[in-house]
Amino acid sequence: MIWFFWTRLESMLFNKIQQGKLDDHDPMMLEIKKLLSYDTEGGWAVLSKGSNIISNGHGNTVLTTLVEYDLWKEEIPVKGFDLAYDDHHKKVHGVTYPCCRFEFPNTAGRIPEGMKCPGFGIGKVTNGY
Repeated sequence: MIWFFWTRLESMLFNKIQQGKLDDHDPMMLEIKKLLSYDTEGGWAVLSKGSNIISNGHGNTVLTTLVEYDLWKEEIPVKGFDLAYDDHHKKVHGVTYPCCRFEFPNTAGRIPEGMKCPGFGIGKVTNGY
């Protein structure tokens, strides 16, 4: 099932690239690109409240955010848990992983010259083997 999950995410991204419809402002594609970039780096996590996704991130940044709870817990009454968590997680992510990396197999067909990282600047695009 895990293999199918990653394959489906890659298919969705490659399909948009092949069609020339990769939109850097499409919220769904931003989340897909984020998850795919975490796959090349190791662990990842998704924090949700029911079917509503609060945040997703690299496993290390999610763990760090939770371990540093005492640093952001005072924001919970003002912002709510979801936003307080997400704000701190973005700070941790920006320091630890300022950008992301995508690897495309040679068989992917059309590979973009450049692709914006999902909310973190310009990503590195490489030909994977």
